[in-house]
Amino acid sequence: MPHRFAVITDTHFYVPGTVKEDATYWNRVLYTRGPDIADSLVATVNDLNPDFVIHCGDFTGHCAREHFDYGCQVMNRLSCPWYAVLGNHDTWNLGIRDPFSALYGLPMGQCSYSRDLAGLRFIFLDVTYWIAKDGQVSPYLDWELYRRGDLAGMGPADETLRWLETELARSAGYPTILVTHSPLGFKETYPIVTLPKGQPAQASRTSLADFMGDVLRRREMRAIICRHPQVKIAFAGHWHICDATEEDGVVFCQTPALREYPFEIRLVEVHDGSLAVTTVGLNDGLFRRLSYAPEWGNDWVAGMDRDREFSVRL
Repeated sequence: MPHRFAVITDTHFYVPGTVKEDATYWNRVLYTRGPDIADSLVATVNDLNPDFVIHCGDFTGHCAREHFDYGCQVMNRLSCPWYAVLGNHDTWNLGIRDPFSALYGLPMGQCSYSRDLAGLRFIFLDVTYWIAKDGQVSPYLDWELYRRGDLAGMGPADETLRWLETELARSAGYPTILVTHSPLGFKETYPIVTLPKGQPAQASRTSLADFMGDVLRRREMRAIICRHPQVKIAFAGHWHICDATEEDGVVFCQTPALREYPFEIRLVEVHDGSLAVTTVGLNDGLFRRLSYAPEWGNDWVAGMDRDREFSVRL
């Protein structure tokens, strides 16, 4: 029986009225249009009528319980279940891990979990622990360490890696999809015209990892995945771009953010032993017109044709 699901990411939900100005990254980040984008997201997804929705993190724009609760209210307007992972914006401060765990019936503080959906195993992996240069691991960002320059970055905790290995062993022979916030695979270079905030690029093709920051322990996670060939595709967000690349038999797919150009989601059709992935814009085209893509030339974040539509054999 055919199934379909949608993939969204980086909604950066804020309680309406709490953000007074837009920001800039690749393009204009429409924080002040949050309620309008939320309405368009709900209408677009409900028109597509998927069986469920996957959210790749940065659920909130700033880690606070009120923004999390508001985001849940928006997502609960969808006509189907939804499943999420945490992003870096969700773990800046205390407040979200426990209610996130409760949302999925997990032990308090545990934010990795798996689900069997559409005849597939989905593994939702929490890669948003903050790791200091001395090895100290925290579930939330330690701003003092950050200000002192003693923070190594963001990645999974030891127990998360052990959990991933165990979950993959349990799903041996069963087509598996991995969901993280930070991408675990990406191209070596991208055709960047300008860097974030409209700054001139130093070269015509640049590695995003050089200035976006790589997720810590990515090689360890990739090694675990390679030991389990049932993993067919890994969905992520974080970089606010549309991208797809295949490495070691796994397709690594990034979905654009829902706070800046191109304001798109992924639609995935599951049928006849394959996944067909397409890219769909929100049903309100106003948001695209408000971006800085024409001025800055950063329309490359929407990806090339092969990033936007492809299939994966299961």
